[in-house]
Amino acid sequence: MNQSLDEPANAATGKTQEIDFLNGSSHVPVSESSPPMNVQTNEFMSKIAREIEDEVRRKRAQGAFPPAFERRLKTIFEQLVPPGAGNSRRDFEALLRSSDRAAYFDIDVPIASHKPGVAKIKKLLRTTQAWYLNYLAQQLNNFSTNLMRLLYVFDSRVKKLEDLGESTIRVRQSGTFLKPYYVTSPGLDQKLLNSMGEPAGRVLIADCGNGYLVNHLKEHGFDSYGVDANLESLENPIATTLDLRWQDLEEHLKEIADDALFGIVLQNTTDMISPVEKLDLILQAKRVLAPTGNLAIISIDPHFFETSPELLVQRDLSSGRPFAPETWRYILEQLAFSNVSTTSFENCHLTIGYFNNNDAPGD
Repeated sequence: MNQSLDEPANAATGKTQEIDFLNGSSHVPVSESSPPMNVQTNEFMSKIAREIEDEVRRKRAQGAFPPAFERRLKTIFEQLVPPGAGNSRRDFEALLRSSDRAAYFDIDVPIASHKPGVAKIKKLLRTTQAWYLNYLAQQLNNFSTNLMRLLYVFDSRVKKLEDLGESTIRVRQSGTFLKPYYVTSPGLDQKLLNSMGEPAGRVLIADCGNGYLVNHLKEHGFDSYGVDANLESLENPIATTLDLRWQDLEEHLKEIADDALFGIVLQNTTDMISPVEKLDLILQAKRVLAPTGNLAIISIDPHFFETSPELLVQRDLSSGRPFAPETWRYILEQLAFSNVSTTSFENCHLTIGYFNNNDAPGD
């Protein structure tokens, strides 16, 4: 029989809560909801966020945050996150076990009390209502048992999908398993620069490698930065002051606010993912582009991809193949990009689309 008291939780209860937390339980005291923030509070929070972002940007420009440092920081953070607080497989399993422990409803309510006569009243109430509570508890327990079985079956099926899709990732923990093929063609960088027009905001270079394109745009006044999931490619940047980040492109785009970027350059990995992933990536890019932004896609020539000995491994291991420039033009036009054009180079194509912008910059 559960013998708890009327008074606030004692040391033993606190110890139990601590153990539940360490085991991955979400059992924490529920506090009253905070009042909505007023305009001044929102402005203050936005100001703090901007100051933090500006400070991080300055540190990156000084070379204080190289990709290797960010990787170590991310690893340490993941080690310190309590089980169940993240979104990894380990966290899901911890939450599943915690939910399984909490899925049983007990009608044996506590009756102990320091107040005279209260314990007897509690016991009387529990005795007279036991038949009713027991009826409800049986239904709730049946439902929770079936629900937990369903979750375990769901967990098993999801694990199979994860094992199928992430088998190559687990082979190489330090970065992406399939190293990108970085396209370099004479005149490509200058054409890209001319197509961007006048600097009017931040420009993201996907699969930036050593930061060559990031540096080229930066030298001409653009607020450019790069993202690459392949850590080895970032270890030797063309300049230590470049803002190069070790992160998956899809995850990075999800973290960006709507209309936040002036330009996006997609390349390399974009060619290797499946058609569905390509379309999802373009939709994410469209979401984060400003109303006058532009999207550039550097794509490998399909014939070169199918015949080049340099791309043998990519052909065997990638889940997709490069789109023809006609396909990219069709997709961008369907998504309301205007003045879509393609320029062909040696072994690659540059397709540019302008988002809600009637006049493309001239060469």
